[in-house]
Amino acid sequence: MILFFYLLNRFLLGLMISLVVLVSIEVFFSFTAELKYLDVGNYDFITIVKYIILSIPRSIEIMFPYAVLIGALLSLGAMAADMEFVAMQASGISVKKILTIVLLQVFIVSSVFYIITDSIVPKYSSKAEKKRNIALNKQAMYQKNGVWFKNKSSFIKIQEIYPQEIIKGITVYEYNSNNKINSVSYISSAKYSNNQWELFDVLKINLSSIPISKLRYDKIYTKDLIDIDLLSIKTNKSYSLSLSDISRNIDYLETNKLDTSIQEKIFWEKILKPLSTTIMLFLAMPFIFGKMRNTNASKRIVIGLFIGISFFIISSILPNMGIIIGLNPLVNALFPLLIFSGLGLYLYNYQLESGLR
Repeated sequence: MILFFYLLNRFLLGLMISLVVLVSIEVFFSFTAELKYLDVGNYDFITIVKYIILSIPRSIEIMFPYAVLIGALLSLGAMAADMEFVAMQASGISVKKILTIVLLQVFIVSSVFYIITDSIVPKYSSKAEKKRNIALNKQAMYQKNGVWFKNKSSFIKIQEIYPQEIIKGITVYEYNSNNKINSVSYISSAKYSNNQWELFDVLKINLSSIPISKLRYDKIYTKDLIDIDLLSIKTNKSYSLSLSDISRNIDYLETNKLDTSIQEKIFWEKILKPLSTTIMLFLAMPFIFGKMRNTNASKRIVIGLFIGISFFIISSILPNMGIIIGLNPLVNALFPLLIFSGLGLYLYNYQLESGLR
Protein backbone atom coordinates (compact mmCIF):
# COMPACT_ATOMS: atom_id res chain seq x y z
CA MET A 1 0.00 0.00 0.00
CA ILE A 2 2.94 2.33 0.66
CA LEU A 3 4.16 1.74 -2.88
CA PHE A 4 0.62 2.14 -4.26
CA PHE A 5 0.10 5.54 -2.63
CA TYR A 6 3.62 6.72 -3.46
CA LEU A 7 3.10 5.99 -7.16
CA LEU A 8 -0.38 7.54 -7.02
CA ASN A 9 0.98 10.71 -5.44
CA ARG A 10 3.68 11.09 -8.10
CA PHE A 11 1.21 10.35 -10.90
CA LEU A 12 -1.44 12.83 -9.62
CA LEU A 13 1.19 15.55 -9.26
CA GLY A 14 2.26 15.16 -12.89
CA LEU A 15 -1.38 14.93 -13.99
CA MET A 16 -2.42 18.16 -12.25
CA ILE A 17 0.54 20.14 -13.59
CA SER A 18 -0.04 18.89 -17.14
CA LEU A 19 -3.79 19.48 -16.93
CA VAL A 20 -3.38 23.08 -15.75
CA VAL A 21 -0.88 23.84 -18.53
CA LEU A 22 -2.89 22.15 -21.31
CA VAL A 23 -6.23 23.67 -20.24
CA SER A 24 -4.61 27.12 -20.00
CA ILE A 25 -3.33 26.77 -23.57
CA GLU A 26 -6.73 25.50 -24.77
CA VAL A 27 -8.57 28.38 -23.07
CA PHE A 28 -6.13 30.95 -24.49
CA PHE A 29 -6.53 29.71 -28.07
CA SER A 30 -10.32 29.45 -27.67
CA PHE A 31 -10.44 33.02 -26.40
CA THR A 32 -8.33 34.39 -29.27
CA ALA A 33 -10.46 32.43 -31.78
CA GLU A 34 -13.65 34.01 -30.42
CA LEU A 35 -12.27 37.55 -30.63
CA LYS A 36 -12.81 37.59 -34.41
CA TYR A 37 -16.58 37.56 -33.70
CA LEU A 38 -16.33 40.48 -31.26
CA ASP A 39 -19.19 42.99 -31.73
CA VAL A 40 -20.93 40.74 -34.28
CA GLY A 41 -24.59 40.99 -33.32
CA ASN A 42 -24.71 41.14 -29.51
CA TYR A 43 -21.51 39.15 -29.04
CA ASP A 44 -19.58 41.58 -26.84
CA PHE A 45 -16.47 41.07 -24.69
CA ILE A 46 -18.47 40.09 -21.58
CA THR A 47 -20.38 37.42 -23.53
CA ILE A 48 -17.09 36.01 -24.88
CA VAL A 49 -15.71 35.75 -21.33
CA LYS A 50 -18.90 34.01 -20.14
CA TYR A 51 -18.72 31.60 -23.08
CA ILE A 52 -15.07 30.75 -22.33
CA ILE A 53 -15.75 30.24 -18.61
CA LEU A 54 -18.71 27.96 -19.31
CA SER A 55 -16.55 26.02 -21.79
CA ILE A 56 -13.77 25.30 -19.27
CA PRO A 57 -15.30 21.97 -18.07
CA ARG A 58 -15.36 20.80 -21.68
CA SER A 59 -11.73 21.92 -22.16
CA ILE A 60 -10.74 19.95 -19.06
CA GLU A 61 -12.49 16.84 -20.41
CA ILE A 62 -10.83 17.21 -23.83
CA MET A 63 -7.35 17.65 -22.35
CA PHE A 64 -7.64 15.03 -19.61
CA PRO A 65 -6.35 12.00 -21.62
CA TYR A 66 -3.37 14.00 -22.91
CA ALA A 67 -2.69 15.33 -19.40
CA VAL A 68 -2.70 11.73 -18.12
CA LEU A 69 -0.23 10.73 -20.82
CA ILE A 70 2.15 13.69 -20.51
CA GLY A 71 1.85 13.81 -16.71
CA ALA A 72 2.78 10.14 -16.44
CA LEU A 73 5.66 10.53 -18.89
CA LEU A 74 7.02 13.44 -16.84
CA SER A 75 6.53 12.19 -13.29
CA LEU A 76 7.12 8.48 -13.79
CA GLY A 77 9.84 9.23 -16.34
CA ALA A 78 11.64 11.31 -13.72
CA MET A 79 11.38 8.37 -11.31
CA ALA A 80 12.85 6.06 -13.95
CA ALA A 81 15.71 8.49 -14.64
CA ASP A 82 16.48 8.63 -10.89
CA MET A 83 16.62 4.81 -10.84
CA GLU A 84 13.69 4.57 -8.42
CA PHE A 85 12.16 1.75 -10.45
CA VAL A 86 15.51 -0.06 -10.47
CA ALA A 87 15.51 0.18 -6.67
CA MET A 88 11.97 -1.23 -6.58
CA GLN A 89 13.07 -4.13 -8.79
CA ALA A 90 16.06 -4.75 -6.51
CA SER A 91 13.55 -5.07 -3.66
CA GLY A 92 11.75 -7.85 -5.52
CA ILE A 93 8.99 -5.79 -7.19
CA SER A 94 8.74 -6.71 -10.86
CA VAL A 95 8.19 -4.31 -13.75
CA LYS A 96 4.92 -6.09 -14.46
CA LYS A 97 3.66 -5.34 -10.95
CA ILE A 98 4.67 -1.67 -11.16
CA LEU A 99 3.00 -1.41 -14.56
CA THR A 100 -0.18 -3.05 -13.23
CA ILE A 101 -0.34 -0.66 -10.25
CA VAL A 102 0.09 2.43 -12.44
CA LEU A 103 -2.49 1.33 -15.03
CA LEU A 104 -4.98 0.39 -12.29
CA GLN A 105 -4.58 3.84 -10.75
CA VAL A 106 -5.09 5.51 -14.13
CA PHE A 107 -8.24 3.47 -14.77
CA ILE A 108 -9.73 4.31 -11.34
CA VAL A 109 -8.90 8.03 -11.61
CA SER A 110 -10.24 8.16 -15.19
CA SER A 111 -13.47 6.36 -14.25
CA VAL A 112 -14.15 8.77 -11.37
CA PHE A 113 -13.28 11.75 -13.58
CA TYR A 114 -15.60 10.74 -16.44
CA ILE A 115 -18.48 9.87 -14.08
CA ILE A 116 -18.27 13.37 -12.60
CA THR A 117 -17.88 15.16 -15.95
CA ASP A 118 -20.77 13.22 -17.53
CA SER A 119 -23.22 15.47 -15.69
CA ILE A 120 -21.15 18.66 -15.55
CA VAL A 121 -19.78 19.03 -19.10
CA PRO A 122 -23.09 18.60 -21.04
CA LYS A 123 -24.84 21.09 -18.75
CA TYR A 124 -22.28 23.88 -19.10
CA SER A 125 -21.41 23.16 -22.74
CA SER A 126 -25.09 23.52 -23.70
CA LYS A 127 -25.33 26.81 -21.81
CA ALA A 128 -22.15 28.09 -23.48
CA GLU A 129 -23.29 27.20 -27.02
CA LYS A 130 -26.76 28.62 -26.38
CA LYS A 131 -25.39 31.96 -25.13
CA ARG A 132 -23.04 32.18 -28.09
CA ASN A 133 -25.67 31.32 -30.70
CA ILE A 134 -28.20 33.74 -29.23
CA ALA A 135 -25.65 36.58 -29.12
CA LEU A 136 -24.59 35.91 -32.72
CA ASN A 137 -28.18 35.25 -33.84
CA LYS A 138 -26.80 32.04 -35.28
CA GLN A 139 -28.69 28.91 -36.26
CA ALA A 140 -28.05 25.83 -34.19
CA MET A 141 -28.35 23.96 -37.50
CA TYR A 142 -28.78 25.00 -41.11
CA GLN A 143 -28.71 22.95 -44.31
CA LYS A 144 -29.43 24.20 -47.80
CA ASN A 145 -31.94 21.44 -48.55
CA GLY A 146 -33.36 21.32 -45.02
CA VAL A 147 -33.03 18.87 -42.15
CA TRP A 148 -35.37 15.88 -42.32
CA PHE A 149 -37.09 14.19 -39.36
CA LYS A 150 -39.48 11.29 -38.96
CA ASN A 151 -41.92 11.67 -36.09
CA LYS A 152 -44.50 8.87 -35.79
CA SER A 153 -46.53 9.03 -39.03
CA SER A 154 -45.09 12.36 -40.22
CA PHE A 155 -42.05 13.39 -42.24
CA ILE A 156 -40.84 16.88 -41.39
CA LYS A 157 -38.40 19.14 -43.23
CA ILE A 158 -36.98 22.10 -41.29
CA GLN A 159 -34.91 24.75 -43.02
CA GLU A 160 -33.42 26.52 -39.99
CA ILE A 161 -33.09 25.55 -36.32
CA TYR A 162 -32.29 28.27 -33.79
CA PRO A 163 -31.51 28.22 -30.05
CA GLN A 164 -34.39 28.81 -27.60
CA GLU A 165 -36.40 26.10 -29.43
CA ILE A 166 -37.21 28.23 -32.50
CA ILE A 167 -37.48 26.66 -35.97
CA LYS A 168 -38.23 28.22 -39.37
CA GLY A 169 -39.22 27.05 -42.84
CA ILE A 170 -41.13 23.92 -41.81
CA THR A 171 -42.87 21.47 -44.14
CA VAL A 172 -44.88 18.60 -42.62
CA TYR A 173 -46.00 15.58 -44.67
CA GLU A 174 -48.61 13.49 -42.82
CA TYR A 175 -49.28 9.88 -43.83
CA ASN A 176 -52.10 7.50 -42.94
CA SER A 177 -51.82 3.85 -41.90
CA ASN A 178 -51.68 2.78 -45.59
CA ASN A 179 -48.61 4.97 -46.17
CA LYS A 180 -50.60 7.38 -48.33
CA ILE A 181 -50.13 11.09 -47.86
CA ASN A 182 -52.99 12.81 -46.05
CA SER A 183 -51.87 16.41 -45.93
CA VAL A 184 -49.02 18.85 -46.41
CA SER A 185 -48.49 21.78 -44.05
CA TYR A 186 -46.26 24.79 -44.67
CA ILE A 187 -45.29 26.67 -41.50
CA SER A 188 -43.31 29.89 -41.55
CA SER A 189 -41.91 29.52 -38.02
CA ALA A 190 -42.59 27.81 -34.71
CA LYS A 191 -41.53 28.24 -31.08
CA TYR A 192 -41.61 25.66 -28.30
CA SER A 193 -42.73 26.84 -24.86
CA ASN A 194 -44.85 25.50 -22.00
CA ASN A 195 -44.71 21.96 -23.46
CA GLN A 196 -46.38 22.97 -26.74
CA TRP A 197 -45.56 24.45 -30.14
CA GLU A 198 -46.73 27.89 -31.21
CA LEU A 199 -47.03 27.90 -35.02
CA PHE A 200 -47.05 31.08 -37.12
CA ASP A 201 -48.39 31.62 -40.65
CA VAL A 202 -49.63 28.09 -41.35
CA LEU A 203 -50.96 26.77 -44.67
CA LYS A 204 -52.41 23.24 -44.50
CA ILE A 205 -53.37 21.42 -47.70
CA ASN A 206 -55.70 18.48 -47.11
CA LEU A 207 -55.04 15.96 -49.90
CA SER A 208 -57.44 13.28 -48.65
CA SER A 209 -60.55 15.40 -49.14
CA ILE A 210 -62.43 15.81 -52.42
CA PRO A 211 -61.95 18.47 -53.61
CA ILE A 212 -58.55 19.25 -52.08
CA SER A 213 -58.91 21.94 -49.42
CA LYS A 214 -56.63 24.62 -48.07
CA LEU A 215 -56.68 26.10 -44.58
CA ARG A 216 -54.74 29.15 -43.40
CA TYR A 217 -53.92 30.12 -39.81
CA ASP A 218 -52.06 33.14 -38.50
CA LYS A 219 -51.25 31.32 -35.28
CA ILE A 220 -52.15 27.92 -33.82
CA TYR A 221 -50.97 25.80 -30.88
CA THR A 222 -50.20 22.09 -30.98
CA LYS A 223 -48.24 19.41 -29.12
CA ASP A 224 -47.90 17.14 -32.15
CA LEU A 225 -45.58 19.06 -34.47
CA ILE A 226 -42.30 17.37 -33.49
CA ASP A 227 -40.90 15.91 -30.30
CA ILE A 228 -38.44 18.38 -28.78
CA ASP A 229 -36.13 15.46 -27.93
CA LEU A 230 -35.86 14.64 -31.62
CA LEU A 231 -34.56 18.15 -32.29
CA SER A 232 -31.93 17.75 -29.58
CA ILE A 233 -30.65 14.58 -31.26
CA LYS A 234 -29.88 16.56 -34.42
CA THR A 235 -28.66 19.83 -32.89
CA ASN A 236 -26.75 18.79 -29.75
CA LYS A 237 -23.12 17.83 -30.22
CA SER A 238 -21.83 14.66 -28.57
CA TYR A 239 -20.06 16.55 -25.78
CA SER A 240 -23.38 18.25 -24.89
CA LEU A 241 -25.04 14.89 -24.23
CA SER A 242 -24.85 12.87 -21.03
CA LEU A 243 -25.15 9.09 -21.01
CA SER A 244 -28.79 9.38 -19.91
CA ASP A 245 -29.48 11.79 -22.81
CA ILE A 246 -27.93 9.37 -25.29
CA SER A 247 -29.91 6.42 -23.86
CA ARG A 248 -33.11 8.43 -24.22
CA ASN A 249 -32.19 9.34 -27.80
CA ILE A 250 -31.56 5.68 -28.66
CA ASP A 251 -34.93 4.66 -27.19
CA TYR A 252 -36.68 7.40 -29.15
CA LEU A 253 -35.00 6.44 -32.43
CA GLU A 254 -35.82 2.77 -31.91
CA THR A 255 -39.47 3.65 -31.21
CA ASN A 256 -39.62 5.54 -34.52
CA LYS A 257 -37.71 2.75 -36.34
CA LEU A 258 -34.80 5.04 -37.18
CA ASP A 259 -31.07 4.35 -37.39
CA THR A 260 -29.43 4.34 -33.93
CA SER A 261 -25.85 3.51 -34.98
CA ILE A 262 -24.40 7.01 -34.47
CA GLN A 263 -26.01 7.43 -31.03
CA GLU A 264 -24.89 3.94 -30.00
CA LYS A 265 -21.36 4.74 -31.18
CA ILE A 266 -21.33 7.88 -29.00
CA PHE A 267 -22.74 5.86 -26.07
CA TRP A 268 -20.05 3.18 -26.19
CA GLU A 269 -17.27 5.72 -26.74
CA LYS A 270 -18.32 7.48 -23.54
CA ILE A 271 -18.53 4.20 -21.62
CA LEU A 272 -15.09 3.11 -22.83
CA LYS A 273 -13.30 6.43 -22.22
CA PRO A 274 -11.57 5.28 -18.99
CA LEU A 275 -10.31 2.16 -20.77
CA SER A 276 -9.24 4.24 -23.77
CA THR A 277 -7.23 6.61 -21.55
CA THR A 278 -5.56 3.67 -19.80
CA ILE A 279 -4.59 2.02 -23.09
CA MET A 280 -3.14 5.32 -24.34
CA LEU A 281 -0.84 5.39 -21.30
CA PHE A 282 -0.03 1.68 -21.72
CA LEU A 283 1.42 2.52 -25.14
CA ALA A 284 3.80 5.01 -23.51
CA MET A 285 5.01 2.73 -20.70
CA PRO A 286 7.98 1.27 -22.65
CA PHE A 287 9.29 4.84 -23.03
CA ILE A 288 9.19 5.23 -19.23
CA PHE A 289 10.73 1.91 -18.20
CA GLY A 290 12.63 0.78 -21.26
CA LYS A 291 15.68 1.93 -23.15
CA MET A 292 14.48 5.53 -23.19
CA ARG A 293 14.09 5.87 -19.41
CA ASN A 294 17.01 8.35 -19.34
CA THR A 295 15.43 10.55 -22.03
CA ASN A 296 15.04 14.17 -20.93
CA ALA A 297 11.67 15.75 -20.16
CA SER A 298 11.31 17.64 -23.46
CA LYS A 299 11.73 14.46 -25.50
CA ARG A 300 9.22 12.64 -23.29
CA ILE A 301 6.68 15.44 -23.92
CA VAL A 302 7.22 15.13 -27.69
CA ILE A 303 6.84 11.35 -27.48
CA GLY A 304 3.68 11.75 -25.39
CA LEU A 305 2.14 14.22 -27.82
CA PHE A 306 3.00 11.99 -30.78
CA ILE A 307 1.39 8.94 -29.14
CA GLY A 308 -1.65 10.94 -28.05
CA ILE A 309 -2.26 12.54 -31.44
CA SER A 310 -1.75 9.21 -33.25
CA PHE A 311 -4.12 7.47 -30.85
CA PHE A 312 -6.73 10.22 -31.25
CA ILE A 313 -6.60 10.23 -35.08
CA ILE A 314 -6.74 6.46 -35.51
CA SER A 315 -9.40 5.91 -32.81
CA SER A 316 -11.52 8.62 -34.50
CA ILE A 317 -11.17 7.27 -38.04
CA LEU A 318 -11.77 3.55 -37.39
CA PRO A 319 -15.20 3.86 -35.67
CA ASN A 320 -16.46 6.12 -38.47
CA MET A 321 -15.31 3.57 -41.03
CA GLY A 322 -17.07 0.91 -38.97
CA ILE A 323 -20.37 2.78 -39.24
CA ILE A 324 -19.99 2.95 -43.02
CA ILE A 325 -19.44 -0.80 -43.37
CA GLY A 326 -22.16 -1.59 -40.81
CA LEU A 327 -20.21 -2.96 -37.82
CA ASN A 328 -21.96 -3.44 -34.48
CA PRO A 329 -21.47 -0.18 -32.46
CA LEU A 330 -19.87 -1.99 -29.49
CA VAL A 331 -17.47 -3.90 -31.77
CA ASN A 332 -16.88 -0.64 -33.61
CA ALA A 333 -15.82 1.15 -30.40
CA LEU A 334 -13.71 -1.77 -29.12
CA PHE A 335 -11.85 -2.43 -32.38
CA PRO A 336 -9.31 0.44 -32.19
CA LEU A 337 -8.76 -0.26 -28.47
CA LEU A 338 -7.92 -3.89 -29.24
CA ILE A 339 -5.47 -2.80 -31.95
CA PHE A 340 -3.68 -0.42 -29.59
CA SER A 341 -3.69 -3.01 -26.78
CA GLY A 342 -1.93 -5.42 -29.13
CA LEU A 343 0.57 -2.72 -30.08
CA GLY A 344 1.19 -1.98 -26.39
CA LEU A 345 1.88 -5.67 -25.68
CA TYR A 346 4.32 -5.76 -28.58
CA LEU A 347 6.20 -2.75 -27.22
CA TYR A 348 6.22 -4.30 -23.76
CA ASN A 349 7.53 -7.68 -24.89
CA TYR A 350 10.12 -6.58 -27.45
CA GLN A 351 11.28 -3.16 -26.27
CA LEU A 352 10.62 -2.84 -22.56
CA GLU A 353 12.13 -6.14 -21.46
CA SER A 354 15.14 -5.81 -23.76
CA GLY A 355 15.78 -2.34 -22.34
CA LEU A 356 15.84 -3.68 -18.79
CA ARG A 357 18.23 -6.53 -19.46
